[in-house]
Amino acid sequence: MSNASPQRIVSFSRTATEILSALGFPGEVTSLKEYYDDAPPTSDRDKPEFWFTMALNRALALKADLVLTSSVGQSDLHKRLKNEGYNTLHLDPGTLREVEDSFLQVGKAVGCFEEARRLANDFAGGVQALAGKIPPRAYRPKLYVEHWVKPPTAAGGWSAELLSAAGAHYFPMLSRETTRPVRIQELIKFDPEIILFAVYGEGLSFNPNVVLKRIGWQDLSAVRKRRVFSLDESLLNVPGPRLLEGAKVVQWILGEGFWGWPLFQSTFARRIQD
Repeated sequence: MSNASPQRIVSFSRTATEILSALGFPGEVTSLKEYYDDAPPTSDRDKPEFWFTMALNRALALKADLVLTSSVGQSDLHKRLKNEGYNTLHLDPGTLREVEDSFLQVGKAVGCFEEARRLANDFAGGVQALAGKIPPRAYRPKLYVEHWVKPPTAAGGWSAELLSAAGAHYFPMLSRETTRPVRIQELIKFDPEIILFAVYGEGLSFNPNVVLKRIGWQDLSAVRKRRVFSLDESLLNVPGPRLLEGAKVVQWILGEGFWGWPLFQSTFARRIQD
């Protein structure tokens, strides 16, 4: 462990909290889960101005030495905290390389840079190991992952890179496009063989049967063959060290698990039901 003065850290970010944990940061960390950028609204009072005011008050009450935020959803909060004079760090990676860089950013900010460098190297090595398991001529099932349902919104960015490394023929996304709404015409043209729902704030509670109510989706190969699942969204949506766990689950689905649905159903995910 690097020598570092203890700090009082306040994290509004699940990503940052997980990175701090992976680094073994020894100082005081208060993780404000109720303000996570993927936390679902709980009342009509969860409007932007009220949310910002409450978040700022919490940071003030906790006398934070460093405040951590993440994603485009907290960019305004980050600006307000900075304007109020807080020492802040905002994370918003769009690619796997930027995920690794975010480990280094956090490590440098909290005095754990050597630990962060090892974490980044281990993460990069893990991605290479995933890719190395795929034979050059292996069949790559066509995969679509949805992060949000109203409207249907595809996962991109680090998710697209990671799942391609895991062996998927992934739904077409532009470079650095972390998410985007999709039209049924695009999906019909791509015709995914597997559909995974990793919906923010829902996890395995999300019912994948929603596809049966969507116009045109019944014609997709994944829906016809009932290869539609909901996964623990934290394994794919949080750009931290646990992305490798999510990639391993997906790689299992794409490989041995492609036909082993009963085992997969009981162990990892919720499958569409007739």
